[in-house]
Amino acid sequence: MYELKSRVRFSETDENGVLTLWGMMNYLQDCCTMQAEDLGIGFSYLRENHLGWIVTSYQIKIKGELPEIGDEIVVKTWPYHFRGMFGYRNFTIEDVFGNTIVEADSLWLLMDLQQQKPVRLPEKMKEAYQLSPQLQGQWDIRKKLVMDGGEQVDSFTVSKMHLDTNHHMNNAKYIEAAASVISAPDEIREIWIAYKKQARYQDQVLCVRKDLEGGAVVGLTDEKGEEYCVVEFCYN
Repeated sequence: MYELKSRVRFSETDENGVLTLWGMMNYLQDCCTMQAEDLGIGFSYLRENHLGWIVTSYQIKIKGELPEIGDEIVVKTWPYHFRGMFGYRNFTIEDVFGNTIVEADSLWLLMDLQQQKPVRLPEKMKEAYQLSPQLQGQWDIRKKLVMDGGEQVDSFTVSKMHLDTNHHMNNAKYIEAAASVISAPDEIREIWIAYKKQARYQDQVLCVRKDLEGGAVVGLTDEKGEEYCVVEFCYN
């Protein structure tokens, strides 16, 4: 298990001083990135070997009130299973007293970025990562998410500020866009995210929302209706 200690910054919060969903997502990304860096299989290693981890899905449970400006938090992550080219990884965010605020499960795919195809984990990666048990509880990381109807409520063009080191839209930016078009973002208690294809620089992204009983589903699509990402939000 890997730990990243931090303190919620002003730049990570909303107008009420509470950590935003995209700020929360960035903490998850940063924690697993720092683990890889400390193990010697981080950005430089991946770039030299033309490799990249692509997240395909998340399931996130918000179990307590999200932290506010100045709150100290501990982000934890650990892989619990590798199979071929897939990696399964859990996360938690805790307060300084050890109370769990967020739990998350995630599924990742290792890609050869030159050949644009999935590849099996190199032995160096398998040896570096130590597996820990999966989080207890009901998890459905492979839940099928599709848009069935809905109304287009927004659109935007992918700009350079949306991009990450893989030259496509950063994972947290999808969640920021999806959360911005729902009616009750402060009441979210569970999120499923399915990444379908990469949105790149100057791509047009349409935001399509369908309200559900107790939640909403948002599809981020191209102009032909093909999905970049689908996000399902469940409220209290």
